[in-house]
This record gives sequence, C-alpha cells and structure tokens, in this order.
Amino acid sequence: MADGTHKGPGLYIVIALILGVITYIEYYIVEFPPVWLSASWVLFWLVTLSLAKFWMVIWFFMHLRDDDKLYTGFFASGMVIAMGTFVALAAMFLLPRAVAPVVAAQESPAIVTDHGDPYADHPDPVPQELRDLIASDGMSRSLARRSDAPRPKDQTLRITPPQAPDDTFTLRLDDEELDELDLGDAEVASDPEADAGAAAVPSPEETEAEAPTLAAAPDESDDADARDPTFDRELGAQVYAANCSGCHQANGRGIPGAFPPVAGHGAELYALDGGRAYLVDVLLYGLQGAIEVNDQAYNGMMPAWPHLSDDQIAAVLNHIVAGWADEDEPADFDAYRADEIAAERGRGLSPADVHALRATLRD
Repeated sequence: MADGTHKGPGLYIVIALILGVITYIEYYIVEFPPVWLSASWVLFWLVTLSLAKFWMVIWFFMHLRDDDKLYTGFFASGMVIAMGTFVALAAMFLLPRAVAPVVAAQESPAIVTDHGDPYADHPDPVPQELRDLIASDGMSRSLARRSDAPRPKDQTLRITPPQAPDDTFTLRLDDEELDELDLGDAEVASDPEADAGAAAVPSPEETEAEAPTLAAAPDESDDADARDPTFDRELGAQVYAANCSGCHQANGRGIPGAFPPVAGHGAELYALDGGRAYLVDVLLYGLQGAIEVNDQAYNGMMPAWPHLSDDQIAAVLNHIVAGWADEDEPADFDAYRADEIAAERGRGLSPADVHALRATLRD
C-alpha cells in the first residue's frame, strides 16, 4: 500500500462485521453443537474460522498501518467498539459456566416414594410372593412359569393363574371296587362300629313284618339322587387351594381392587336367575370386563379353566357357592354335577361373552 493513504471507514466496518459474524458462529458451535455435526467436524470448523479471523485481523492492521488517519476519532471509536465486543463475548462464554453450579446446587423438592402398605387394611395377611407378583406384573416368576402361562391379550389387568402341583394325587375307591381289589395276604382292619352296625341288620322275617309300613313311604330315591345337596367337600377344597387361592385368597375374600371375593358372592350369583349356568361358564370360558362386587370396582380378566375335569369343576363350584364355614349355604342349593359341566362344554364362548351374560342376571 502507498504511504499516507486513507481508505475510508467503509472497509473497516465491513471487516469488523465479518469478524463479529465469525465470532458468533464460533460461539454457537461451542455452546450449541448441532446434532448432525460430529466432534471432529466441530473442531475442523473452529480451526478454519480461527485462521480466517487471524488473516483478516492481520489484513485489518496492515491497512491501519498505511492509513494516514490512524489516530482519528473513527479509529478511536472503533477500538472502543472492539473492546466492548470482546467484553461481551467473554461474558457470553464465562457467565453460563459460572451460574450453572449455583443452579445445580439448589435443593430439589422431595419426592415421596413411600406411600405405606396398600394392603394394611386387608383382613388377612397378604403373602410377600403375591405382593411381588402384583407389583412386578407377573414378572417375578421364573421364565419357565411365564412361558407356560402367557399373559392375556387384554392389558387392563394382566393376571397369570397359579399352576397346580402335579406331584401329588388322591385315589378314591367306592365299596364295590374295594371288594374287588385283591389285597393278597394284607390284613384289613376291622371297624368295631361297623361290626356293631352289621349285627343290627334286621332279619328277613323282621323285614317282611315291617313291609306294610315301608311300602307306605313314597319312593323318592330317584329325586334324592338328582337333587342331593351333599357334595365332595374335600375335592372342592383341594381344587380351590391349588388353582384359585393364589388370587382370591384361601378364605375367599380376595384382594380389594385386584381380585374380587368369591365367599358369599358366589352364593349371591347362584341365587340370581341364570346364575347357576353363569358360574359354570366363568370357569369354562373365563371372564373379562368391568364388574362391581360389594361396592368395589374390578376391571381385569379371569382366566378360563377348561383343562380341569368335569368332576373338579363341579366340586370347586360347590365349594365356592356352599363350602365356606362362615357363610350360609343357599337354602335351595342343588350341588353341581359332572354331567352338568360336560353339557356346558363346547359352546365356544369368549370371556367378553361371559361378561355380557353377567349383565343379564336378574333377581
């Protein structure tokens, strides 16, 4: 450049603006790195912009050296602006880092995680295993147990029925089968009361003498067999304990909000018009949907139990309706029979269909 020349303020203003833009771009890249820009590319652009700034600063001062108005008011004001810009940029870089520890040190509001025991008001103790099953949505069981009993499609309340143990069994023989059983040299214990009863059997002569009196009584043997209120209480209790007590509890009172009670409620359903068949359908086909029992709402899915035998389903239904020591047996209760259960199989109902049947029950 020629000595003693003056280029005017326009060139200096343009150079200052370019330097400011480059500085703000650097600030943005450092403080707010774009997600699409990798760390290596960030470093590359910072170095490139720094070199560009360095070259422009050298060029800027080369012009100032040859400017005959180096100490004019314009240059002085430009220096003030440059210093102010430097201070502002320094503040932009340093203040956020100085304030951040103060903000982080502020106390966060306490988060309440202990809401107490939700089963504290339950009349019976809830086993820890059942608590874990409910809290983990069934995931506390082993992988094999979860594979054997997949969760239902309805995700409102996912319930996995407990599995009955298969390492025990009960053998029952009636009198005729016991007589035909070859016991070999085994000794059969004699029952003194049975022997006394056998001695009290009347002779044929005594029977003939009492024949008119016996003939006067009506023969109701067929009706008695058809509507015998007695049932196999032991089998019903065993089936319930193995398959139902995990959810509805051993005493049949259930868990409020999770599993409805069956003690007492089973008899209430049985007494309704259509309730007898409805209870069979619940066991065979399951139940899905919102229900209300004793002013408590439930919304889940009762799994179906078609793999149980007809005798087992009949026995457990008898237990649910009339097998509780602290609940009154329905006055007109007619025990369920295996042939009645067999007649209900094959209807192909869904759990939602059974829920619709519940709405049709009437007093």
